[in-house]
Amino acid sequence: MGWGQLGVSVASGVTVAAILALVRALWRRKRIPTGMSRRVTRRNYLSKILAMSRDERVDGLDAVVSNLMPASGSQAVIDIQEAWAQINQRRGVRIVTKEDKVSLTAGAELLSRGIEVRVARELNTDQVSYHVFDGETQSTVINQRGVVHDRPEKLEGRSLSKVFLSNFEQIWKNSVPLESLLAEEVFGGRHSACDWAHLTERLLEVRAKYHLDAKAAEAVLQHLAFRHCAPVIFITGLPGAGKSLVRRRLANKLSELRFRVDEQSDYVYAFMDFLHGLLRLKDGRGTGFSAEPDGAFCVDREENLQPALYALGNRVWQNRSGTSLTLAEFARSDVVAALRVFGDEVLSTAQVIHVQAPGAVREARLAGRRQPPRIQVIGQSILLEVSDNHRFPSIASQALYASENVSKLEDLSILDGRVYPICNNTDINGWEHIDKELDCFIEHVMRPYKAIVAS
Repeated sequence: MGWGQLGVSVASGVTVAAILALVRALWRRKRIPTGMSRRVTRRNYLSKILAMSRDERVDGLDAVVSNLMPASGSQAVIDIQEAWAQINQRRGVRIVTKEDKVSLTAGAELLSRGIEVRVARELNTDQVSYHVFDGETQSTVINQRGVVHDRPEKLEGRSLSKVFLSNFEQIWKNSVPLESLLAEEVFGGRHSACDWAHLTERLLEVRAKYHLDAKAAEAVLQHLAFRHCAPVIFITGLPGAGKSLVRRRLANKLSELRFRVDEQSDYVYAFMDFLHGLLRLKDGRGTGFSAEPDGAFCVDREENLQPALYALGNRVWQNRSGTSLTLAEFARSDVVAALRVFGDEVLSTAQVIHVQAPGAVREARLAGRRQPPRIQVIGQSILLEVSDNHRFPSIASQALYASENVSKLEDLSILDGRVYPICNNTDINGWEHIDKELDCFIEHVMRPYKAIVAS
């Protein structure tokens, strides 16, 4: 073959290759990828996550990690956990993972470092994870995990991060705290009489299964105590005693312990009955209600408030199948009769905080209430929001709540040892006094369970 023919052959080969490359490039530009195309080794992926986690400009991290991995001697994972603990000290880290033994074990390791972890059952079959790093700049790393390799993609900018943060908030809201999930595994979801030997045995099994250290075990124990013997906490007392303040402060404290809390008051349901009667909707609700200035109302008899109590009871029953603690607030002169509406199954594992204050103090507080309902028009809907500081007519207080049968409450056998009185007789340093009382209440619930960890 002469040099000329060789040149033609080479040129032809190069031309064909160039044409194929051009066609391939044009095809790639026109097609929509079905997934992240670049594969990297797991070691390189973890190395990138570690480098971003160690960036001191990062002060927050929200991540959905469907395949969360425990350290298991991996220095890369240990370093990432330490870096996340540093971010957590700056502003916070929130991790959502799926429900399997490996991911829960990894979550327990983060829990022992003070990082909040929740479990989303909707991730059980998912292989996609993402990390949103927040700080001076926002970056998101999304990863599709394979058997051996990962397919990550890094996205820069706040606009892109907002999309993932919106998704994260929805998943986070619907997820279960890791401590609560493990606590339910200990007691099996059965709110029966305490068998301390059985609970001790089960906690030891769960500790061994998920390799819980002392700090993680203590966090699980807190959730075990409340989920097992305080899934419902009633806050009772006469109007003006300070029930709403107690409910809000207790909700804050329980949220700090990473419980999901549902705050309920029968006033909302009573106000709905009042509106039904005012609008004459002919459904029988709102009988005996009358309007008062500033959006307040009166009722002829306490029996007229019974439908609101039943509505509150239905909400309590709905919550018992979930993982939230229910704080249920109501005022009745016959508090024992009101509690019986909820049934023995609820009362047998409920706690009652009964708030008391002298009559003169209650009257002064009620006289200072002036916040009317807030009303907004949203499209074709009308949103009405009532306040804890709603006006309470003095005539209602005098007619319905002149006295209370607290002595009968303390003698109610089904609540033996689970009625906790709080005296709220002053508004000076009110939060400080209430907070101390509520710390004592939390200790009161926890005390019988602490011996389990010690054993």
